[in-house]
Amino acid sequence: MPTEMVVNNLSEKGADYCDIRKEKWQETFITLKDGTLETVIQGEERGAMVRVLWKNGWGYAGTSEFETLARTADRALSMAKALNTCREGETGLSEVEIYDQEINIPMKENISDIDLEERISFLKDLEDRVNEPFVTSIELGYRDSIIKKEIVTSDGSRVRMEIPKVFVYMALLGKGDSIQHVLETAGSTGGFEVARHMYHKTDSALQRLNHLLKAKSSPSGVMPLLIDPILTGLFIHEAFGHATEGDIVTSGGSCLEGKLGQKVASEQVIIRDDPTLDGYGRFPFDDEGVKARNRTLVKNGVLVSYIVDRENGWKLGLESNGGARAEDFRVRPLVRMSNMVMEPGDKTFEELVEDVDRGIYAQSVKGGQANPAKGTFQFTAQVAHLIEHGEITHPLLNVSFSGSTLNSLENIRGIGKDFDLNASLCRKPQTVTVSGGGPHVLIDAVTVGGRS
Repeated sequence: MPTEMVVNNLSEKGADYCDIRKEKWQETFITLKDGTLETVIQGEERGAMVRVLWKNGWGYAGTSEFETLARTADRALSMAKALNTCREGETGLSEVEIYDQEINIPMKENISDIDLEERISFLKDLEDRVNEPFVTSIELGYRDSIIKKEIVTSDGSRVRMEIPKVFVYMALLGKGDSIQHVLETAGSTGGFEVARHMYHKTDSALQRLNHLLKAKSSPSGVMPLLIDPILTGLFIHEAFGHATEGDIVTSGGSCLEGKLGQKVASEQVIIRDDPTLDGYGRFPFDDEGVKARNRTLVKNGVLVSYIVDRENGWKLGLESNGGARAEDFRVRPLVRMSNMVMEPGDKTFEELVEDVDRGIYAQSVKGGQANPAKGTFQFTAQVAHLIEHGEITHPLLNVSFSGSTLNSLENIRGIGKDFDLNASLCRKPQTVTVSGGGPHVLIDAVTVGGRS
């Protein structure tokens, strides 16, 4: 039965709203460790998710067989009716613009034209480039996917899209006085040309590992902290971005609840989440069929918006801005980020360093966590350097920094002119592809700690 007919039947049976999201995935995953090919997986899968709203109850049902879509829709309708009887409070959906459109994200080098042997050879070439005497172990991974989606809604939208994605990671282990490791990634929407970006990152990965093997213990205390674009992206994604997600706001789990229109950062700060940006979190339409758009969240230090889907937009009195994303056809959409960035400022890197008498320059990500409800964070840099009298001096080991998210945003002293974007995965608990980035950022006072 055609998808539109299934949607119409649900509406005729009394559903207040319904949508069907059909997906087809074509994927390749390869790992290479210390010269040995460990994983080679290629495959295709498909499926559909049906969502039905009956009064205040939501029903969800999925299938891997498009031929059973009508029966799957009936299961979703039955679930919605059952859950409506025990649902407390009202729900609804914000109004959205209706689309009948197809958008395919282009590839300069079509993934389908690259045979498996060439993808494996690419990883082996990367391995050769980082095979230095001080590197004791090399792990490389490559993943690509071509995702085709069709979303049909009872409002009348029917959107089709093709989203190609490529992601490469490189983990290096080195041994000196201690054992250290670094991680480098490259990823975006697009074709095989995305993978080749990793060639430009091998030197920086080797340099970071070499610095770590010579690093000293970090000082601790409250001091200025200069973070690179990768850490800027991590900070605004984890510490700030999750607090802007509408479902976290409406559930009472965000430190930004009730702060629309209020100052939450230094006046020079502009933060946006942009699914139209050429990054790993790019998409033409969200998983409710809402057109993707650039979402400015903080403008000149003032919180001006949240990221919302249709339901949480309705709860907050806001129009959906395309915030609904699902990991795949097996699950319902949640409110998720896409490409979270801080806009560049007007300072050169040299000016930012010269503005620090004694502090830390932290680069790349080793780990960390954030609490969007309390508005706190704790991150660890892969590598860091001491700044003394406006100059970068010796490397430091295992530098961590922590503090209040909003206090740190208020204490931003300078924002660099540069910009970089880093691909990663975000779990909530579903996993989706995202990017985070921005310029170098100097924060006036952060609690810094370290260990040998």
